[in-house]
Amino acid sequence: MSRQAQIIDLTRRKPRQVRALDTVEVIFEATARILQREGPAALNTNYIAERAGISVGTLYQYFRNKEAILVAMARREIATDEAAVIKAMSEAAEGSDIDPVRLAIRALITAYGKRRVARRAAFEALVSEGLGNELAKSVQKIAQMLGERSDRLLPARTRPVTPTNLFVITRAVSGIMRAASQEESPLLGTPEFEDELVHLVQAYFAGSS
Repeated sequence: MSRQAQIIDLTRRKPRQVRALDTVEVIFEATARILQREGPAALNTNYIAERAGISVGTLYQYFRNKEAILVAMARREIATDEAAVIKAMSEAAEGSDIDPVRLAIRALITAYGKRRVARRAAFEALVSEGLGNELAKSVQKIAQMLGERSDRLLPARTRPVTPTNLFVITRAVSGIMRAASQEESPLLGTPEFEDELVHLVQAYFAGSS
């Protein structure tokens, strides 16, 4: 099987019915618990099936290997993170009392702070399977929304919002978040960490053009 075919075939069966979706969720939960408690070295499909309370044959109906499970988990995390940030930005644009930038940063920090070991393993699998561009697409979507709603989301800016500076600042924040997660930094989730990221964005757009 070609590399491209392998990537396309990561998930064997698309879960549509409620029962199938529940099975996939159980597989994800079992995988996350193993990763959190025992680390990536303990992960294999037989152990995942055992912890999920299903047969390994049932697991293979949905995923052909553990990498496919991790990729699917990463994709779900990407979608969840994107939705959380967009929701925060939408609420800010509608007139929240909290600073718009802080709402978006806080949503990201909350997402990255959950089950760090499992999340890191899932994203590493996504990249190793040649699918890292899916992360980039999510950041691109957020940058586009930031640009379209910059009047409300960045009301105190003195610099014009351009595709270039949107690219730079969104990738800077994304890179910092990934680094904090990969390094298992104790800073992630602290008020000081949130404040510094908010200051970074605000200062960037308040600087001279």
